[in-house]
Amino acid sequence: MSNSLMTIQASAPTALASETATFQPESDLWVALRNPPSDYSHHEALLLCEIDSGDWVAWVPGYGEITLSRSQFYQSEEV
Repeated sequence: MSNSLMTIQASAPTALASETATFQPESDLWVALRNPPSDYSHHEALLLCEIDSGDWVAWVPGYGEITLSRSQFYQSEEV
């Protein structure tokens, strides 16, 4: 079994820019992760608090607490 590096693929700048303009993250909101932090973690995260402009402390089931940048998550389809 080999170790693999997790790579984050960014969306096209225009798609991310339009998404950012319409979606405003806030505390206690579930968001979808572009790339889960591990193979065993959930694909969504609960935003806890914003620590810097665009950086959030979040909780991911099956992983724990994590710091996410705005580009690492998007609005969840589930309401």
